[in-house]
Amino acid sequence: MIRVLICLFLIAHAPAYAQVDKIFSAWDTNKNPGAAVVVLYRGAVLHHEGYGMANLEHGIPITSTSVFDVASVSKQFCAFAIALLVDEGVIALDDDIRTHLPELPDFGHTITLRHLIHHTSGLRDWPGMLAMAGRNMEDVISMEEISTFIKHQRTLNFVPGTQYSYSNTGYTILALLIERLSGKSFRAFTEERIFTPLDMTRTHFQDDHEEIIPGRVISYTSQFGEIQRIGNGLMALGSSSLHTTTEDLIKWVRNLEEQKVGSPAVHAMMNSQGQLDDGTEIAYGFGLVRGTYRGLNTISHSGGWAGFRTVILRIPDHEFTAIVLSNSAIMNAPAMAQRIAEHYLDASMAPPHQPPVTASDVPPLSDYAGVYDFGKAYVLQLIARGESLSAHWPPTPRVPVQAIGVDSLRIPALNLTITFTRDSSGSVINASTQGLNATRLSPSKDTMLSMYEGCYTSEELGISYSISAQDSVLVASGPRGKKLTLTKAVDHVFVSDTWFMPVIRMETDKTTGTVIRFEASSARSLHVQFLKGC
Repeated sequence: MIRVLICLFLIAHAPAYAQVDKIFSAWDTNKNPGAAVVVLYRGAVLHHEGYGMANLEHGIPITSTSVFDVASVSKQFCAFAIALLVDEGVIALDDDIRTHLPELPDFGHTITLRHLIHHTSGLRDWPGMLAMAGRNMEDVISMEEISTFIKHQRTLNFVPGTQYSYSNTGYTILALLIERLSGKSFRAFTEERIFTPLDMTRTHFQDDHEEIIPGRVISYTSQFGEIQRIGNGLMALGSSSLHTTTEDLIKWVRNLEEQKVGSPAVHAMMNSQGQLDDGTEIAYGFGLVRGTYRGLNTISHSGGWAGFRTVILRIPDHEFTAIVLSNSAIMNAPAMAQRIAEHYLDASMAPPHQPPVTASDVPPLSDYAGVYDFGKAYVLQLIARGESLSAHWPPTPRVPVQAIGVDSLRIPALNLTITFTRDSSGSVINASTQGLNATRLSPSKDTMLSMYEGCYTSEELGISYSISAQDSVLVASGPRGKKLTLTKAVDHVFVSDTWFMPVIRMETDKTTGTVIRFEASSARSLHVQFLKGC
């Protein structure tokens, strides 16, 4: 009966195969990187193609056996490995991680395995922290280096269990934990317990960046229309660095549906969602994200590292899966997977979301111009020019803003809706978006930028930045020649266009008024202290 249903599905959706080819037609040349693509329905392969080139220098096309670094798609495999050990009684989800890894810092709060798996630990994210310390993401980055950073962390972003913040650091610790408990390398453990039983013969976690990997795909980006190669020496076991093929991922997805490897308890964990301490349910759980797309429930995870952009998108109620593994930094793999799903399941989907139409009869956009400090790593600058308004939300560049209602603005490029409140006189005083609230700040005083000059040192990172005033900005010179341009937003608050340090907050001595330190923050790493002095 199942075969009959699959055949009927294939007949009904035969045109979709050609439509998927059309989606990737621009990539399907011998002059571009591209993608390997799979469509599954009830475990049957409906579409399996390669588009573009795996290696442009040697003219090697992408095929079903091309080996991609799938980046953060790796996390579900690490979570599955943890679930196996929990099911066997080796560990418990509510174990204090320092019980098993006592060399980790004591932050004054218990961090459990559950916190790590669900990204509720409060641990700072290692990529941004290493970038802040001067590392280039194309460098060779080993587990030893990441582990050293973890041991040197001083504070948490928040009390564990109280918030969600995606942290690669947590999954790196889970990999270290598996090694400690099993007495084997993380690579060996996952091969023995997951990949070999599933016959995933071309899958492994990279723990040697010099290893020869037959069929390895090279990753690329595009700068000003020119394709450039991106190096990849990352060995971040657990959080990233899984190398695999679409052929092998078919076997993985089938196992999530058929449960041949892993007990029912293991798969129940994989299908669970995380919770905060107050009972609030979050979308993330065991390396997978629960969501919806056009009215259909989804389970997915995407990945991005070097020039790799990857995703496994599952629509469980229809037993449908789309896998996209790309070696181009400019491809939006999740969006491509959604477009694939539309071609097969459009009749079952809700109508596409229609973006708000620019409202008429609303106050002048200039009413909202100003600076809104949402705290942490979020500062919004709204800049009026004539009748238009643009938004600067560091580290992204300025983008257009549209009015969608009275005291409601939309920033399409950032997928943000901002609402405003006014005081009794009708002046805009507050803004809110995505659970964040801000007060509209007064213009900066005429402060001499020279007061911020000096050398600032982070004990946590073991590095210093030298700050100097140049014209109307500050220039921060860091390790390995890193230079950041800091633009003043309001008094003592500066912004930059760097992803790892978009907001810097200066602190002065309350008695003397002299600057004594600054705090650097990004979305995943908050309040990193730099004391004045070298």
